[in-house]
Amino acid sequence: MHMRLSRRVVNPHLHARHARRRCALAIAQPTAETHAHLVRPGEVTPGIAGAEYAARRAAMASRLPRGSVALFAPAPLAYMSHDVPYPFQQAPDLHYLCGFAEPSCLLACVKRGGGDGGRSSGSGVDAPDDAEWLLFVEPSDPAQALWDGPRAGIDGARRHILPDGEVLKIGAAPTALLRILDAMDASRGDTAIRPGLLFDVDRNPQLTAALRPVLEWCKERQLRVTRAAAHVQPLRLLKSDAEAALMARAADATAEAFLETMAASSAAAARGGATEALLAARFEYETRLRGCGRLAYPCVVASGVRACTLHYMHNNALLSPGDLLLMDAGGSFGGYSADITRTWPLSGTFTPEQRDVYSAVLSVNEACIAAAKGDGGTSIASLHHLSLRLTHEALVQLGVLGPGEAHRVSRYYPHNIGHYLGLDVHDTPLASQSQPLLPGMALTVEPGLYFPPDDPQLPAWCRGIGVRIEDDIVIGSDGAARVLTTRAPKAVAEVEEAVRRGL
Repeated sequence: MHMRLSRRVVNPHLHARHARRRCALAIAQPTAETHAHLVRPGEVTPGIAGAEYAARRAAMASRLPRGSVALFAPAPLAYMSHDVPYPFQQAPDLHYLCGFAEPSCLLACVKRGGGDGGRSSGSGVDAPDDAEWLLFVEPSDPAQALWDGPRAGIDGARRHILPDGEVLKIGAAPTALLRILDAMDASRGDTAIRPGLLFDVDRNPQLTAALRPVLEWCKERQLRVTRAAAHVQPLRLLKSDAEAALMARAADATAEAFLETMAASSAAAARGGATEALLAARFEYETRLRGCGRLAYPCVVASGVRACTLHYMHNNALLSPGDLLLMDAGGSFGGYSADITRTWPLSGTFTPEQRDVYSAVLSVNEACIAAAKGDGGTSIASLHHLSLRLTHEALVQLGVLGPGEAHRVSRYYPHNIGHYLGLDVHDTPLASQSQPLLPGMALTVEPGLYFPPDDPQLPAWCRGIGVRIEDDIVIGSDGAARVLTTRAPKAVAEVEEAVRRGL
């Protein structure tokens, strides 16, 4: 039934507050105005201030050669079926440089050459303030907002994301970029500098197709298109204090979620009828309860012989009290990933055989963490070589391999000791693992042993046992490794105690 509205006096101050609140909702992602519980004043994304994003862009610009345009594409939208989308996760390079979370956008850095007013340093690189930043976005659309919520639009993106640059409509990107490239080409005069384009053409196929006129312009002039990621990933490799703090929050939430999941696992196995999926769900719940916005990657919950499959993700086998369970999982806090693996007995007590294998892996894990340091010579590659030698020694001691069978170690330890960690779980993939560790680098340390159940070359006692122990570390300013994941138990007695809490 409709009710007739009565006249009432409107408080102008209350109306103004409501108007400000409505205005604050004009951007899709959290801001300090709309989500004060997530984003503090001055921050663009949780934990990262606008000033830090501006400093990142300045550092990026300083790496670019004069006369270049660098383009940073968003991640493409992906769909489970006809119109059911997967949750969107922004491309890490674009996120690192501006923090914009919408899928339809393009970030550009224009570094003009010495012939058109750029102040040359003499080294082919200009000062960062000679660079211009442009962000192309979808304009606000009330009809679209009814279905998907508001976009930032041009005004919102200028206010919250790129106050020091220019914000334009995404549909104008090809024309605007061609105009810029034409002007740079025409103004170079007698200099040898020619416009160059840096763009990862495989990042977003739909955007690459839309920018075909720009790519054709480069092709006609025989200009190479090189990867923009190769310039930004070296910056991403070295974490700031703010980034390290977010990674510590992600690691704490993940470690505490492991503790709760370990306790839940023993009760579920003893009760019977529960599958690995129950533990994956419990883990995700516990990480979100502690502030993580999402999982860093799909959970590996591998019980029994399934632990011998490195990336087992079916998570549908029944939990059995006599099995070991290997869980590889991580939460993402403020966009930064944690990556922890723990292996534990669902009964709450290791069998002697399980304990022997577990202790061998733990000794390698602890030795490699102790060896990780920013001393100018240690690298992920050198840590891996150390882990191979130590794993061979452990396998000899276990009676699995002979002293002269080091070449067979990779049969039972087939992966690397670790990888870089950050906005991606396998972060900065273009960065060499042979470069020395430096302050600010974050990485995992994750040795393992996997004994297939049907390998006739193995002693019968160890067949079907799979163990991996993984920790996250950051190299500090003094070169020492700081372990972020100490809250997740890994000593034998601590693991057993954590699991027995559920019984």
